[in-house]
Order: sequence, then C-alpha cells, then structure tokens
Amino acid sequence: MGLMISKLKHPFRDFNLESRAHKFISLPDKKPAPRHVKDELDLQRMKKDYPEVFEESLKKNEVLDRHLKDVYVQSTDIPIEPPKRIDPTRPLPQDRQQPEEFLFGHKEPDRIPVGKTTLRQVLKFVSYHQGDPKVHNAKQIAEEHKLSEDLVRNILKYYRVFEVYMPIEKGKTNAKFAGPSNAKVRIIKEERKFIGSFKGKSDKDET
Repeated sequence: MGLMISKLKHPFRDFNLESRAHKFISLPDKKPAPRHVKDELDLQRMKKDYPEVFEESLKKNEVLDRHLKDVYVQSTDIPIEPPKRIDPTRPLPQDRQQPEEFLFGHKEPDRIPVGKTTLRQVLKFVSYHQGDPKVHNAKQIAEEHKLSEDLVRNILKYYRVFEVYMPIEKGKTNAKFAGPSNAKVRIIKEERKFIGSFKGKSDKDET
C-alpha cells in the first residue's frame, strides 16, 4: 500500500520542479533551513539568559574583518621529486639500456682465482675427456686448470656433455631426438656420428 501511495505522490512532487527551483534561487532573501529542536532550544535559552552576548554576536566586528582582509597567503608548488645531489667522485651510470644476455646466463669473470674454474672451462675439459679419456684424464686436467684432482675426478664422474644424433634417412618422419638440432655453443668441432653409422653386432650374434 505504501509503495502505491509513493508512486502516486512522485508525479505531484516533481511537477514543474525546474521552474520552482529557479524561482527559489532567484529570491533575494532566502529562507534558512529549519533548525533542530535542540539547537532551537539552546538559541532561545541564550537569548533569554545572555541577551548582550547574543546581540554582540549578530554585529559585524570591524577589527576582525580588517585583520581578515590583511591576511595574504602565498603558496608555491613543491617539486614532486627534488633534484638529487650527484657526488662527482661517485658518478651514477648514465646508460640505462638492458645489458646483453650472457652466453651461460651470467657474466664470466675476467680473472679466475687459483683453484676455481668457470662453466665454459668445465664444459670444455668434460668434452675433451669424453673424446679421449686416456689423454685428458683427471690428473692432466687438474694440472692444466690448477684444480684439485679429487674435484676434477668427481666432475668427470657425475657430469656429461650430451650430443644430438639425427637419423640418416630423412623425410620419413618429422620427429626429432631430444635436444636442439643446432647447438648454441660448440666447444669441440668434430664430425657428429649418426645412428645408422654405428657398426653393431649382427642379428645372429644377438640371438
């Protein structure tokens, strides 16, 4: 029932609303909004108990008005980022370009301390050892790179450099073996073997 009455009242409330709003705004003396009941009681009590103070509050204070006119505020915009002081003895880098990607994912040191090695050298002597383990044994590699023989022996035992083998007959299938067909870095340039080039035992020997 209340919703129906509200729908009936809305057209009468909004009738000629814009014209009535302009008429109210153009009035020279606008009627103030009604005060709260408690505020109105306090105002009446002040008029009754302190009439002099109430009358004084309605008058314009010329001194305060003059002081207000003399107040002048000047504001300036503060920089969002204040300029940073640059120490000439410790200049900051001016090149902000992205550095070039390193071959092994990190920058290789210019000088290698004694007893240390790099990933490039490890891949190199591991490849040499896989090619000829008698010549490039742990002792020879340790003396050449100034490393501990036990450390070199463990590296040769637990690490390998893998190769990619491609079938000799191409065109039958597009499948590839694990690993990239073109190696990113070729440490040892040697002829790659193919699966069909191995000379294994005959079928009779296997049986």
